Amino acid sequence: MVADTGRRQRVLLAPVTVSPTKPLTPTHLKYLLSLDLIRRATDAFADIDCAYHHTVYTGSRQVAGFWEYLERRHPGIDADALGEEDIGHLYVDHHREETAAPYAALRPVVRRAEDGWVHPVSARLLDLWEGHYRRLGMVDPELGRGRPELASADEVIDLLVRHDAGLDGRPLAAPVYLDATRKGLPLRLVMSAEGQANYLVHLLRELIPVLDRYDLVVLAHDVELRSDYRTVAHVLETLGARVARFEVPRVPLDGVTASARAGGWEGYTLGAFQDPLIERHGLAAFRLGMRLYLVAGLGRTAQESFSVKHLGRWVRRAERLLADGGAGQGAEVDVASYLTRLTGRQGYADPYRVASALLGRGADVPVAELLRVVTGEAAGAGEPVLSGVGAGGIEGQ
Repeated sequence: MVADTGRRQRVLLAPVTVSPTKPLTPTHLKYLLSLDLIRRATDAFADIDCAYHHTVYTGSRQVAGFWEYLERRHPGIDADALGEEDIGHLYVDHHREETAAPYAALRPVVRRAEDGWVHPVSARLLDLWEGHYRRLGMVDPELGRGRPELASADEVIDLLVRHDAGLDGRPLAAPVYLDATRKGLPLRLVMSAEGQANYLVHLLRELIPVLDRYDLVVLAHDVELRSDYRTVAHVLETLGARVARFEVPRVPLDGVTASARAGGWEGYTLGAFQDPLIERHGLAAFRLGMRLYLVAGLGRTAQESFSVKHLGRWVRRAERLLADGGAGQGAEVDVASYLTRLTGRQGYADPYRVASALLGRGADVPVAELLRVVTGEAAGAGEPVLSGVGAGGIEGQ
């Protein structure tokens, strides 16, 4: 049970971002809708902010490497003429190049990105995603658009070294590592000898300055990043934070679980299947059906492949659930109390448990109120804050 301290707990949801380089696949949608449910449900009993900013990671190879490819191979491309799958095909082509661009070629792109530049193709993709988020009824349809103030990489590395959580090889023209060996984890290279920082450096530049604002930091990521995020959790705990991790699996397509860079997502983007379902069952049922299917139906492990046919069944189920509205169901208890009990000791609402409770509709479930939370009709679902480094900043760590 969450401790009663006389005030609402302060929770920071810190997900790894979906880089604006590819189409949103069922894996991404499961992840994003899970985050949306965490925010909405946790807001019932705690103050929750979300640190989700694409600009934090634009200097990483995943993004800057794609932009360098576009500048080199497709100069002057008409981004406004591209659809989501068109951009996805460019991303696949980029990863099919036999040799990755050296950091010397990326460095000018990284510098421009850190000054706020966004390649027009990614800017176009963010516009398309905003349309998806609005269609899905997400709490923040401009998700990822903000630009927080970051600590410098030098400040972060120096702090980690002082707390025995990092090894700085730069004086010897060697790499920089995160050090969680006390937890039995291997050293993690986060900056090359050339000075190329990976996404974990950018993550820490965003999070470390604001740690003292929160009682709990929830790191959200996909299963493939488990080792990295165990290391990050250890680093943040070393700096005094209370940390939890939330993992989302990749969703198979036609029996294959793969990264978007490999392709195979054609026909499985939101634009490929949403219109007939919305026309047939209505937007509200589609929104709820997507949440119930991707979060609860595919479950914590997502062993079954995504199926438009199965999604249709869940949308029909959502339509019936909305029509009933919880009439004659549910306990005489407010939703905040129920969600607090459902959360237990972890401090944030598990989206799988929330969606499953709604489906179970047990005697103790406040169905009507829970429906309003899950479908986004509840008031005050929390705003994405984190506009800059907090008072005291990194020097106070």
